[in-house]
Amino acid sequence: MDDVIVIGAGPAGLLAAYIARRRGARVRVLASGIGTTHVMPGWLGVLHTSEAERSLPGALEGWTATHPEHPYALAGLDALHQGIAALREVCEPAGINYVGDLRTNLILPTALGATIQAALAPESFAAGNLLTPGEILIAGPEGWRDFYPRLCAENLDRQGFSARGVTFPMPEIKTGRFDVTPVGLARLFEQPPIRERVAGYLRARLSGATRVGLPAVIGLERHAETWHDLQDRLGVPVFELATLPPSVPGMRLFNAFKQALARGGVPLLLDMTVARGVVEGNRAGGVVVPNPSREAIYRAGTVILATGGLYGGGITTDHRGEMREAIFGLPLNVPGDPGDWFEATFLSRAASFPAGRPHAIHLAGVRVSASMQPVDETGRVIMENVRVAGRLLAGYDPLGEGSAEGVWLATAHRAAS
Repeated sequence: MDDVIVIGAGPAGLLAAYIARRRGARVRVLASGIGTTHVMPGWLGVLHTSEAERSLPGALEGWTATHPEHPYALAGLDALHQGIAALREVCEPAGINYVGDLRTNLILPTALGATIQAALAPESFAAGNLLTPGEILIAGPEGWRDFYPRLCAENLDRQGFSARGVTFPMPEIKTGRFDVTPVGLARLFEQPPIRERVAGYLRARLSGATRVGLPAVIGLERHAETWHDLQDRLGVPVFELATLPPSVPGMRLFNAFKQALARGGVPLLLDMTVARGVVEGNRAGGVVVPNPSREAIYRAGTVILATGGLYGGGITTDHRGEMREAIFGLPLNVPGDPGDWFEATFLSRAASFPAGRPHAIHLAGVRVSASMQPVDETGRVIMENVRVAGRLLAGYDPLGEGSAEGVWLATAHRAAS
């Protein structure tokens, strides 16, 4: 019997498992597969700030005061900072260093030349902060269909950020039958001769540019070494821009978690789909995992649900549009009728900060107490030894608020503590 079973191998589940083990618990992670790490852009969003309120601490304090049922208000802002500290412990041995002062957001470019606010970003993203003046050279491999540097640069330039786009030859990407993936490119960049050739080509085309932006494929297993070497060869700061999935920065993060859990002796068991929970009164007795010969029951003193929301499989629906929590059938906070779940447009200014009307379906999830225990609509705790973390929680809109990463950081720490 374990002290803690974590269900879900997304970032919330992995961080919760790490923190629980660090506190001395015997921990096991069960998951049907890899979570959202492999589609994460790399940066960590905590909360979008407005032109009038650029102070991130001020915005967070104001947000929690006016949204008492938000996960930040329930977990507490100290849990957010503790979660960030724990993530840094996980990542530093893997050479991933997050930068940002948590006082104001960084403004980072996207692959399409839009902008995004991020509280923290890997060191390899930091030179892309658009609040830093100077001309930017956006570069990418010639013929690679996942990234268009001139499109990115032109869109940045239209917004007042001086930028140019250029492609560089990389014949290696055409040696196979299929387009090279971001992972394939990352492995190519780990080869010193390729870095030297790319750096030489781009050095001759800087023409006053003070930094170079490349797709986020600058190494995978040897990322820190690869990125530092490329910067040294170019002679100017180099920054990464998130690309289409699979996300190389997200894979670096997953690998860092996997290594940290292995050092702590935490089994990370993938392809272990939990079919249902074992309920004993108002407690979880364990969880059931089917296998070809029989059902296996895993028991633990505490179960942490980090199974994701509607898109991640933690919430399921049927042909009538009824939703249920997938493991224990916990009651869900589902706002409105199905006809009211969606707005007329997919992405609109009304859903951006300050939050107007997000898609109501994005607010669906499990209500919890301040200890992340599931509660009913009256606030009564339903299952004493179950905790909930991450996207399964009710009451927040990660897209509109820019709080996706911040919520899993805060609630994973609170659930594991």
